[in-house]
Amino acid sequence: MNIQNSFLQQSSSERDPLLLVLKQSQQYDVRITRVNQRELTDSYGKTLYDFASCNYLGFDCEQEKLLDRGVQAAREFGMHTSRARLMGYHELFTHVEQKLAKFIGAEETLLFPNTTLTSIGIIPALIQKGDLILLDKAAHATMYQAAQMARDKGAILKSFPQGDMLALETLLKTHQHCPRKMVCVDGVYSMTGDYADLPGLIPLVEYYNALLYIDDGHGFGFIGEQPDAEHPYGKHGNGAINYCGASSANTMYVAGTAKGLAASAAFAAVTPEMKESLMAYAKPLDYTHPSTPFCLGVLDAALDLLPKIGEARRAEVYRLTRMLVDGLRGLGFHVMTQTLFPIISVWAGNTQTLITASKYLYQHGIFLTACPYPTMPKGKEALRITVTALNTPRQIDHLLTLFADIKQQWMRAGVALQPEGVTDADV
Repeated sequence: MNIQNSFLQQSSSERDPLLLVLKQSQQYDVRITRVNQRELTDSYGKTLYDFASCNYLGFDCEQEKLLDRGVQAAREFGMHTSRARLMGYHELFTHVEQKLAKFIGAEETLLFPNTTLTSIGIIPALIQKGDLILLDKAAHATMYQAAQMARDKGAILKSFPQGDMLALETLLKTHQHCPRKMVCVDGVYSMTGDYADLPGLIPLVEYYNALLYIDDGHGFGFIGEQPDAEHPYGKHGNGAINYCGASSANTMYVAGTAKGLAASAAFAAVTPEMKESLMAYAKPLDYTHPSTPFCLGVLDAALDLLPKIGEARRAEVYRLTRMLVDGLRGLGFHVMTQTLFPIISVWAGNTQTLITASKYLYQHGIFLTACPYPTMPKGKEALRITVTALNTPRQIDHLLTLFADIKQQWMRAGVALQPEGVTDADV
């Protein structure tokens, strides 16, 4: 036996739900040979409607408006920055960081290659032995990885249910003696599209002198300030804190730019003193390369493009999302969203039902994300659909037609459309 295979644990066998879905759902390891906005062609020549993209505004296909700036940056600064950020960096970094800070209303920002490396860089750098990390159980897995690294240094790591302020306050009170306390949440939850309760969280972290670490990988560039009936996602796309109108000195706002603005980068909103410290102690800034000049050129251009076309694109996303959610709920499915953010997770309830439905959708031209345990808790396995401004009503209609077929298949097999005791309410 190859020694690599000897390292595979029993939990990574075919009995593991995640591996089963990877092998059988047909929604993973899909090799794309052609992209025409949200119509894809896979390596077998099959046409797929793309409901797995998280580029909500469709900036990933705005090549004419973004490509030139990326190419210009590559010509000026090179194809790749072959040194750590700590050692030295192009002026382009400073320019984009200042632009991001002004956009979200922060003192400073600090660029990272992506949100995973942002958390892995920041959380272990700030949290020491005896400090406290409180993790939202629904928060992104990359924050868990970063928190586990801090725990290995002797930090205390606890978790609390999403939105449970009583449980959070109990933990903060129990561990209020800890020198530093950090509460980690998503700005927009990646499985449901629900928003963090920042108005509820901020008074708690202020009272207990904790830092609220907000990973807004999905919200930045899409949701923003002053939401109302005409602008349900808010205006400008300047992120979850501005959407909630809940600014506080006890927050650290972290966001990726790939989903909202099609640029491979991320950033943290920081004070000048924090920026100086993280430059020295966040490992990804010391031991790996930063985003390429091309990516930062694209981000620079995307920040200029956003105010020009963002509002119209958000309106289109809302129209399509409303159409899909109403259609799915009209068929009787349980849709796990309270916000109409364009992450639409349809409850499947167990691994085998998830696999069967996922395979049927792929075979009939739908590319989405199948979410088994442990991506979702047991009993909450889901088909995750993401809607973007480049999807079309025709694609939504096709998807709903297939879900009508799935409904008939589930009813014949005695599979419930809703979890026991749950009935979807109109949003």
